[in-house]
Parts: sequence; structure tokens; C-alpha cells
Amino acid sequence: MKTDTVLIDDALRLAPAPVAVIGAARDGVLGGLTAAWLTRVSMDPPLLLVAIGRERFTYGLMRDSALFTVSLLHESQVETARLFGLHSRRERDKWAEVDHDLLGEGVPALKRCSARFLCRTEQTVAAGDHDLFIGRIETAEVLDGAPALPVRGRDYAPRD
Repeated sequence: MKTDTVLIDDALRLAPAPVAVIGAARDGVLGGLTAAWLTRVSMDPPLLLVAIGRERFTYGLMRDSALFTVSLLHESQVETARLFGLHSRRERDKWAEVDHDLLGEGVPALKRCSARFLCRTEQTVAAGDHDLFIGRIETAEVLDGAPALPVRGRDYAPRD
């Protein structure tokens, strides 16, 4: 068995992962990014975990604010996944390009998605080149309820 980092990455990409847009805000500045490193942590209390790279613009907003949102994308939202995954807020206001609501204290979440959550950060844990944000779910909504968009290889694409 090889431990080559490319092979490890290729193997990990075979693990099913839902794709979500994470929203954050600070002082009226909205940020968001696509994340596939998202999982349930606990039912009591209800907790979600999302891994965010420290170099991301949205990381700074999440680090400095108490709330974040998770908008779980459905299979027809490949372009939304790409918008939030391939462009930085440093160059482009992605939220200006999509229908969204402001939840809680002004945190953006998609209007159209399978489900969305407003989370209060309970804990942040350093883990390699990412930080893990563990959030207590304050509100949850099922909007479309369609199957989640999965990661496929190196892109976001629905099943064929």
C-alpha cells in the first residue's frame, strides 16, 4: 500500500461528501465558500462540523464572528458550487449574484437549496491546514429537500 499524497487524496475523494455553501459575516461584509468537508457531530446538542482552510477570506469572518450558515446544495446547483468554490470574496461579491436571506445577525444563506442551518460556533479546533468549526444548530429549514449535491472527483457534479 502506497502513502503517496496524490494517491491518498484520490482515495479520499471517493468518500461521499455533501456540498454546502458556508456563509459568514462581520461588520456588514458577507463571505461564503463551498465546502465538502462537513459532517454531523452530535444530536444532543445538535452540532455540525465544517473544515475551513485558513487562507480563505471567509475563514477570517468565521473566526471573528459567532454565527455561520450552512446551505446544503442540491444536485441542480453545480454552478452555485463552482461560483462559491472557485472565486474569492477578495475579488468578487458572490452573494450579490445569488438569491439569499440574512439569518440571525445578518449572516447570508441561500434562498434556494435542499436545507439550510444557522449555527453558533461552539468550538474551533486546529487540524492540519484547516480549522474545524463546530457549530450548534440554532435553526434548520428544509427548503427543497432534493438529494444533496455530492463531490465527484475534483468537481461538483450530480450522478450521471
